[in-house]
Amino acid sequence: MTVRRVPVEIDGRTFSVGNLDKVLWPADGYTKADLMRYYLDVGPHLLPHLAGRPLVFTRYPDGISGPSFYQKDIPAGAPGWVRTFPYRASTGRVLDFVLCPDLATLAWVASQACIEIHPWLSRATTLDSPDWAVFDLDPAPPATFADALPLAFALRRILGELGLSSVPKTTGATGIHIYVPLAPGYTYRQAREFVRRVAMVLKRAFPARVTLERPVDRRAGRVYIDYLQNVRGKTLVAPYGVRPSPGAPVSTPVTWDELVTVDPRRFTILTVPRRVRDRGDLFAAALAFSGRIPGELLPDVPHPPQRYPRVGAAHPAYTTPRLPKGG
Repeated sequence: MTVRRVPVEIDGRTFSVGNLDKVLWPADGYTKADLMRYYLDVGPHLLPHLAGRPLVFTRYPDGISGPSFYQKDIPAGAPGWVRTFPYRASTGRVLDFVLCPDLATLAWVASQACIEIHPWLSRATTLDSPDWAVFDLDPAPPATFADALPLAFALRRILGELGLSSVPKTTGATGIHIYVPLAPGYTYRQAREFVRRVAMVLKRAFPARVTLERPVDRRAGRVYIDYLQNVRGKTLVAPYGVRPSPGAPVSTPVTWDELVTVDPRRFTILTVPRRVRDRGDLFAAALAFSGRIPGELLPDVPHPPQRYPRVGAAHPAYTTPRLPKGG
């Protein structure tokens, strides 16, 4: 069967797209054209968070109900103007990661049925130095988003006492991502150990709510804090990134104040474009601030400090009596 291809031109760059009417979300009827339109709408706010970073995509050529695969290497047939970053993997193979500096590249990425966009935590020019330390709060059923909320606010308080800023976003599922902007020069090992040690403080405070266990069957009913996301080459979905779930949910930056009452299910490819037009880029703070990890929380110090047990909430909706003091 012949696939009808449509020429597209954005800012003087051209490419062709096939199957624009391909349904990617069967229950909702959203198509490849809808995905492209969404990424073009939010592109001016998304692009600063992709700039200069190697990207990993998850492609769903037959929609979210069909098979998917990760794309690290630039696919055959990509336009010649798409910029790439060559990276030699541990196997010796050279991968040409896509870089996304502009709307034309972003639209082309979406045209490949790349629903999820995962940027590295570091830039191609400083590959071994992440710009953020990331706390990935992942509720394991029957735990839900509501179970992650008090832990997020407790974490915010700890980070604030350490003099560190934190920027939250929904994951597009049931979790919360909290980014801590770092000053230049930290290694992934330092960021990872920092996150692990702070996560241990939370675990001691909330032993019935928090787990650092890797095996999925040991997490049930608790919130898993995945400090191992802070590894070179590991990635999280981008802010404003779409997820391959019914309703086309979006990983959406929020303020700490609205996180208390937010329903992450309301953030979709239909609602987020207007939100960013009205609110601007709430994730810009992740690029505007940079903090220094206290030396005692870096890997060369044998034991984490004992002076950060004050994990009461940092928002009036979560008062200290509602949070257990255990540990």
